[in-house]
Amino acid sequence: MYEVRIVVGFSAAHRLRDYKGKCEHLHGHNYKVDVRARSERTGEGGMVIDFGELKEAARPILEKLDHSFLNDIEPFDRREPSAENIAAFIFDEIEQELGERAKMLHSVSVWESDTGCATYMRDPD
Repeated sequence: MYEVRIVVGFSAAHRLRDYKGKCEHLHGHNYKVDVRARSERTGEGGMVIDFGELKEAARPILEKLDHSFLNDIEPFDRREPSAENIAAFIFDEIEQELGERAKMLHSVSVWESDTGCATYMRDPD
C-alpha cells in the first residue's frame, strides 16, 4: 500500500455552541490539515497522485475557511465547527474536487494545536 500526504493550513476563529467549557467562547486556531491518499499501486509517473493535485484540490476549501469566523460559514452555521466536523467537511469537499480520482482519498486530519487533532477517514467497506 502506498500513501501520499500533504500538510496545509488555515487560520480561523470559532466557538462551540453546544459545549460547556472554554471552547464555548470565541477563540481561534492556526489549523494544520493533513490530507492522505492511498493506493495499492502507482500510476502514471510512478505516483499515487501528484502532490500538486492534492494541494490544488484543497486550495479552494482552505481559502473559504481561512481568516473566517467558521460559525458563519455553511455548514458550520448549523453544525458545530469542531475539529471532527471540520475534518469531515474538508474530506467531502476535497473528494468532490478530485472527481474520478476521489476513491484514493483516505483521510483528513485537522490539528487545532501541536498536540490535538481529529481525523475523518473513508469507511473501509
